[in-house]
Formats: sequence, C-alpha cells, structure tokens
Amino acid sequence: MSVSTRRWLGLLVLVTWAASLFLPVFTTCRPGYDHVQGWFVLAFGWFGIMAYMPAWFANVFVLIVGAMLVLEMRPPVWLGALAVIFAATAWWFTDWYDDTGNVPICHYHAGYWVWLGGALFTFAASVIVRMLARSMASGP
Repeated sequence: MSVSTRRWLGLLVLVTWAASLFLPVFTTCRPGYDHVQGWFVLAFGWFGIMAYMPAWFANVFVLIVGAMLVLEMRPPVWLGALAVIFAATAWWFTDWYDDTGNVPICHYHAGYWVWLGGALFTFAASVIVRMLARSMASGP
C-alpha cells in the first residue's frame, strides 16, 4: 500500500470530522438552541458523560486514527471500532441538557449525520489500511 493512500485516507477522516464542526448539528424544541453548531457540541459534549451519553469520546478516537494515517502509520482496527462504537451511542442523543434541565431535540441537521458518517469512515479506513497491508504482504 502506498503511503500516499494512507495520508489521503487520514486527511479525508480529519476533513470530515472538521466539516462536522462547522455544520449545524441539531435544533431543540425550545427557542434559544436554533441550529446548534458542531463546535458547540464539541466544546460542551463531554458533559454528556454525566447523562450516560459517551458519544463525545468518539472524537478522541477519530482524531487518533486520522493523525496516525496522516503520519503514515497503520492504526489498529480496534481504535476505529472504538470510534464507531462510541459514536453509535449518539443514536440515543434525544435531549440536550442545560441549567434548566433537559431540552428535547426536535431535528438533527447535517453536522450530526456527517459526524456519524465520519466515525463510520474512520472504522472503514482502519480496516481498509489493514486489508491492503495484508494483501501487499502476501504478494501477487
């Protein structure tokens, strides 16, 4: 596998993740949270652990896998799997919590879906890199 393939996969992982930060993620049913941006969820999403919502931690694994690929390293598949497993818990992200209690989410926007897709792509990239490395090692 060429090194440039790893780098391109890593750049694609990181660009997808970064794009999700600039896109709206959700709108709540209460005024004041119209089109909450991804950077806001990144900044405050770690509070989700108190509400048993660990999805925010997927960011750590996405960044690690993306950086490893850009640095021409072969990330372990389990890191990609952790990214997608933690991200999958966002399917149960139905309320935003603030100082007034829980606020139901009425609509998910592009940032939510791009972030979930990026986590899935992170896992796929780690598997692709591993499979291509094995096929090159076994020869033609």
